[in-house]
Amino acid sequence: MSPPPLRIFVVDDDEIILKSLSRTLRRPGFEVLSFNSAEAALARLGEAPDLIVCDYHLPKVDGLSVAAQAKRAHPRARTLLMSGAIEDDAVLAALQSKVVDRFLVKPWRQDELLALVDALLAE
Repeated sequence: MSPPPLRIFVVDDDEIILKSLSRTLRRPGFEVLSFNSAEAALARLGEAPDLIVCDYHLPKVDGLSVAAQAKRAHPRARTLLMSGAIEDDAVLAALQSKVVDRFLVKPWRQDELLALVDALLAE
């Protein structure tokens, strides 16, 4: 019997980026759930994601808040925060908080994204 698929939540309010990320991460052994808002993703936290790939700049609730709530609900969940606008202080604070496991700058390279995801899920 094969193990259950690893569940990845992808959260981004930009539909093109959301579709691109979801398509890239959809591989054998992974179940990818896509959300175009923080609220939609947070409403489904009961589904126990193994990894949350989330945009930092979301309307209403930012990606750091999504990561923090996910970690509280599922301490073993890994988090990858992404942003096209780099605020060094915000990135540093997110990483130091231990809420965010990794940070990736948009636009990303596909090989870099997949390597980060694989590394996070192997931890």
